[in-house]
Amino acid sequence: MVRYTRRRLIGAAALLSLLFISGLFTAPSRSDTPALDTVRGLVDRECMNLNKDKLLSLITAQFNNDLEKGTSPELLKIMEGVIKRTDFDGIAEEKTVEIIGLVYGAFKKGAPLEFLDEIFDVAYVNTITDDQLYAAATALKEFHSSDVPQDIYEEFVYHSIEDGWDPASVPVFSRGLIYGVERGLSPEKIALIIMMDVKNPEYADKKPEQIVMESIKLVREKEPQRWKPMSEVEKDMAQKLDKQRALEQRKRELDENLEQRERAFVQAQAELKELREYPASKGPDVDMDKLNRDLERLLKNLQGEITKYQNQRGNIVTELEATKKAVDRQQAAADRERRAKREKEFMKKQQQVSSMGRSGRLNKDKLYSVVDRYLGTPYRFGGDSERGIDCSAFTRRVYRGQGVELPRNSREQARVGMSIAYSSIRTGDLIFFDTSINGGISHVGIYIGSNTFAHASSSKGVTKSSLKEKYYVKRFVKGGRVFVD
Repeated sequence: MVRYTRRRLIGAAALLSLLFISGLFTAPSRSDTPALDTVRGLVDRECMNLNKDKLLSLITAQFNNDLEKGTSPELLKIMEGVIKRTDFDGIAEEKTVEIIGLVYGAFKKGAPLEFLDEIFDVAYVNTITDDQLYAAATALKEFHSSDVPQDIYEEFVYHSIEDGWDPASVPVFSRGLIYGVERGLSPEKIALIIMMDVKNPEYADKKPEQIVMESIKLVREKEPQRWKPMSEVEKDMAQKLDKQRALEQRKRELDENLEQRERAFVQAQAELKELREYPASKGPDVDMDKLNRDLERLLKNLQGEITKYQNQRGNIVTELEATKKAVDRQQAAADRERRAKREKEFMKKQQQVSSMGRSGRLNKDKLYSVVDRYLGTPYRFGGDSERGIDCSAFTRRVYRGQGVELPRNSREQARVGMSIAYSSIRTGDLIFFDTSINGGISHVGIYIGSNTFAHASSSKGVTKSSLKEKYYVKRFVKGGRVFVD
């Protein structure tokens, strides 16, 4: 058997490098790999505005390891969804690939894709990390299953990114806001005080939990009549959630310890194997018997620790699964009740919109006036003012000028009024687009005539665009008509 010393390996590497340079030897091409072909097909299919060759080259460079392994369905789905959105919004190829990496990184940490889909375009104008994106998407999920109004929690989550909150503190602040609302306090006041206190340099040394409790205490002192004590069911749920979080943290710690010991075990095994196969490599001054005994003792100790952590982890996982099942049952019951309540409220709003649509008429002058007033307003996730606004808040404000109060988000706005085909769109109709990872309506604008619609673009703010442009045509889902006459 020939033993390859380090010097020989270095010499071999140098020889290979020389062969590469001289052209006598070439690396196998990855251009025909199934994963890359899939990505190429995705780029060809989805890009209307982006430079396809440049985007594919950047994706190949950034996700080289993933492509060599065979791209995961989740990564492909994220690539497709992000490209749909950035192509629609006219975002540069470099930024597109950066955002794909951010979303995939946050997803691998456990962020729910549905809520990553809602928030990732904040990365257009904010420099963020996948930890921040993970924290924001996870907070959106928790808020979605709460009674905090959407416009308030979206503004709250946006501040967590814009103001650079520590991602580890975001769940504490989010749960504090949810808790305060559950106790009957004003969501606006709690959210505002928390956001102000987080930015206050005098509170820099305070723990997030302390900031939350002081914020709730302050609002409670101003609104003593609104305070509602926790019910027994809520107390039980809170205890289960605390237990679940503690178990999840303990599992993460055990996973880290187990991974460290397993790496050390593999390394010790390799050293012992090398010692036995090539004893002369250690030199004449090394006590080979002692080194052999030390390595065997280390392996035995490591194996014992690995077994211990595996047993502890198994117990934790069993307890965690039982706790999660109990939490999920209670949460599912609460969610069903909350969804029923929301659907009842939505049906009421839908009837109001339909009634106004049947009895009223579109005032085009007011329509154009409101649109013109907001032109140039910057886009802001969850924004609903002239300082910053999102797409559904913009259409709400336009229709508010007509005396009609639309629902808050684009998906619900698509459920009111009459569905209209592309060929039948007329002035005043809502225009709905699919620019999402998961598919479905995710953007809304308002048609203003002459093949033009106004919308709050994630990249340009409130602007006018041509409905004839191919990437708008490709993403068009339907129109929505409120005024039927």
